[in-house]
Order: sequence, then C-alpha cells, then structure tokens
Amino acid sequence: MMQACLLSLVLSLLQVGTMLEDPAAEARAQDLMREIRCVACENEPISQSGSDIAADMRDRVRAMVAAGESDDDIRDWFVTRYGDFVLFRPRADGVSGGLLWGLPFFLLAVGAAWLVVRRREQDDAGSGIEAVPAEGAEFDASGAEENAR
Repeated sequence: MMQACLLSLVLSLLQVGTMLEDPAAEARAQDLMREIRCVACENEPISQSGSDIAADMRDRVRAMVAAGESDDDIRDWFVTRYGDFVLFRPRADGVSGGLLWGLPFFLLAVGAAWLVVRRREQDDAGSGIEAVPAEGAEFDASGAEENAR
C-alpha cells in the first residue's frame, strides 16, 4: 500500500515537473488542455487523461504556449492534425459547423410553429357547436325543426 502511494506521488511530481514557469502561461495551457479531447480516451480532456498520447499532447500545448502561439493557432494545429473531433467546442464555420449549431434552433422553431398551427386547428374545430335536438323533435335536411307527432 505504501509503495502504491509513493509511486503515485512520484508520477504526479514527474507531471508537475513539465509545468511552465510563468503561472499565467501555465493557466492558459491548462485552459487549452481542458478544451482539447484525448484521441485515445473517449470524452476525456488531455488534462485528465493518463494515456501516453495525452501526455504528448499536453507537452505540445505547453511548448506552443511557451513559444508564444495564440490559442487559436494551438487549436488549429490540433484540428489540422486530428480533425474537428479533438475540440470539445466545435467551431461554427463551414457547412458542418452551421448545421451543428443552427439545426437545433431551426428544429425548435419548426416545432413551435407546428404547435401553434395545431392549437389553432383545435380551437377552430371546437368552436363549431352543433345543436342537439330536443326530445321529441327531429331535424330535417335543411336543419328546420319538426315537431314529432
């Protein structure tokens, strides 16, 4: 048990050793690492993944931040290398981005319009009240009442 705790401590110190010296740059790198998906793990950011490729991706993010690259340049590099899947927040540019971000709102508007039209049809159908003949009275084809004999 003690060996496992010691090994965990050593591994965490090894990861801490790769941190950037500037706290603001490290915070920026950490923010980017939470936005980038590990390509080996499902739906896990590289900041939390324990896979070897995630460690390489973290090192790459830190190196690019240290080199003065902008956040968009870093995201672009990862998208170019791994595709749009690598970003947790996909971009809204292009046809696929437009569909991804616009289609839910379009479907919501279509559904709301359909509900309004359906409600109006039900209101119109409910307003046509038909007369009920009194007992002993009959209606002829023209709707005039005849007294029963």
